Amino acid sequence: MTKLTNQQIEFAKSMTIKQRRVLQSLSKFPFYQSASEDADPELQELFRHRLVQANRIGIDGFDCGHPSWGATQAGKIVAAKLRSGVL
Repeated sequence: MTKLTNQQIEFAKSMTIKQRRVLQSLSKFPFYQSASEDADPELQELFRHRLVQANRIGIDGFDCGHPSWGATQAGKIVAAKLRSGVL
């Protein structure tokens, strides 16, 4: 099982409403990531703290379409703690 780092816990406690809602959504389903989401510094913090990750779909080595992003295991733990009111 994944254990949260102290840095992830401290970041989770200070997350904005936008970051919390995006993480909650991504903990349930992966979504395509838009260019504006990719460029948003507030959402980039979720990547920096390894709560979300993005994957590009490739066929025969060629990049196809938009990246898909979702919560990491640590992100799912943080989302569950936020839902239960622990964080």
